[in-house]
Amino acid sequence: MDKKTKIIIACVCVVAFLAIGGAVIMFIMMNNNEDEPQTTYMIDEGNYQQILDDMSEQVQEGYFETYMTTEWIFPDGGSEASEAMLGNSPNNTKPIRCELLLDETGEILFETGVLPVGTLVSPIRLDRDLAAGTYDTTCMIYLMNEKEDGTFEDYSSAGFRVTLTVQN
Repeated sequence: MDKKTKIIIACVCVVAFLAIGGAVIMFIMMNNNEDEPQTTYMIDEGNYQQILDDMSEQVQEGYFETYMTTEWIFPDGGSEASEAMLGNSPNNTKPIRCELLLDETGEILFETGVLPVGTLVSPIRLDRDLAAGTYDTTCMIYLMNEKEDGTFEDYSSAGFRVTLTVQN
């Protein structure tokens, strides 16, 4: 083999090596999507400790505290529940938003905008008038990230069971 052929073979090997390396880097970047939603937990008395154990293994930044009651009692479908509350703990570093979902249909019965750290919402009035009865609902709480343009996006979330009672 002459010197020119060896140089050509070496150049082809270097180009092939760089192409393979570039493909590997692109594969890793495409599969490392930070926009994928975080794990959502549905917390109740039976799985509370297991979820705490699972969460202790995750990144500290995804943690948040919330203040809330889990029994909301409304005198009638259009009134406020004076004892109902939910809020963003002053111990948090990020804002939150909340949605109360009717378990049976997934309909949103109440939602907040972005709640800054330390905000408390109480009393609560539903966004929809409900007939008398007891309803199983889930309060979804979303930890928010502020984007460069000043808007917010969901970062992580947790769901809490709330018993909603409309008395009349």
